[in-house]
Amino acid sequence: MLDFMFVTFAVLTVFGALTMVFHRSIVHSVFALVAALFGVAGLYWTLGADFLGATQILLYVGGVTVLLLFAVMLTTRETTRVSLARNALMAPIVGWLGVTLWQAYTGVSSVLAGAGAGAPTADPEPTTAAIGTALLERDAYLLPFEAVSVLLLVVLVGAVVVARRRQEPAS
Repeated sequence: MLDFMFVTFAVLTVFGALTMVFHRSIVHSVFALVAALFGVAGLYWTLGADFLGATQILLYVGGVTVLLLFAVMLTTRETTRVSLARNALMAPIVGWLGVTLWQAYTGVSSVLAGAGAGAPTADPEPTTAAIGTALLERDAYLLPFEAVSVLLLVVLVGAVVVARRRQEPAS
């Protein structure tokens, strides 16, 4: 079952990424990016990194995507279309990269199959409790954790200021 979920999330990630790159509408590309980021979060969960999966959802799907949608909404109508000809020139490069990654995957799979034939694999353990405890210990990562929260607050206030800024008339 875990292999099926891994393949499902991998297909979602690749399909979302390809749709994002080759779609003509920027808004549709942003929603395809959401699908790709959800797929990456699912890959994290199937690999046992539940904290990274939740962080992926909160920061990237929640934060970055909303930021991109605001950027698209603040641009003019003429700049929201992407030239398909430019993306078509990238198709051979993407194809070559796909073949290279497939060869790397098959090579690594054959090495792992030969090295660990018949070795049972353990189910992944949850990591959220250990990471949460480490982040909130007084002598470990509490100060960087709070610094990141202040940084995110400053970025949010800066985004509001930039969004509310009115254009001054040219003289």
